[in-house]
Amino acid sequence: MDRRIRSLLTAIATAAALSGASGCATTAQSDYDHEVSFASYHTFDWIAPPVRASQDEVRLEPDEPFAFNSLLDKRIRAAVTENLEARGYEYVEEGPSDFRLNYHVTFHDKIVGSGTDFGYVGHYYRGGFSSDFNWSVRQYQEGTIIIDIVDRAKDQLVWRGWMKRRSMDRNYDEAEIGDAVTKILMRFPPLQ
Repeated sequence: MDRRIRSLLTAIATAAALSGASGCATTAQSDYDHEVSFASYHTFDWIAPPVRASQDEVRLEPDEPFAFNSLLDKRIRAAVTENLEARGYEYVEEGPSDFRLNYHVTFHDKIVGSGTDFGYVGHYYRGGFSSDFNWSVRQYQEGTIIIDIVDRAKDQLVWRGWMKRRSMDRNYDEAEIGDAVTKILMRFPPLQ
C-alpha cells in the first residue's frame, strides 16, 4: 500500500479514536421540579447518611462504598457544604432549614473495546489479501456522584445533580471530589 494512503488512513483512525474518547468525557447533569421557586431557599442541612447495623449488611453489599470508606462521606459533605456556603447559603446544624441535602455514590464495572482497521496490507495469500486489524479491550470502574436537594416543608426531592467519572480504585481523592461537586452544583439553582 502506498505510504501516503497508509499515513492518511492512520490520521483518520487517530482522529476517529480521539473523537470517540472525547465522547467518554462526562459533564455534570441535573434535573429539577419546574414548579419549585428555588429563590426562596437560603438555609440547608444534611439528611443522615446510611447507617450499617451489622457486618452482615456489609457482606451483602461488598461494593457499597460506605461499607469501607467513611472518609468518602466526610469529603463529599465538606465539599458540598463549602461550595454552598461560598455561594451564600447558610448551613443550619440544628433547627429548621429550607432544604436538605443527600448524596449517593455508586461504582460499576465497565468494559470498553476499540479496534482499528487500516485496510489491506497488500500481501497476497491463497486468493486474497490480508487485513491489518487491531482490537483492544479495557476494564475500568465508573463512579457516579449524585447530589439530591429535598424541600424540607414538602419532604420531596426537588433537584438532583450527578456526574460520572472513571475511577481505578473505587475511591476519590479530595481534589477529584471538589472538582465533581463544583461541576454538579454549578447547575444549582436551575435557571428558570
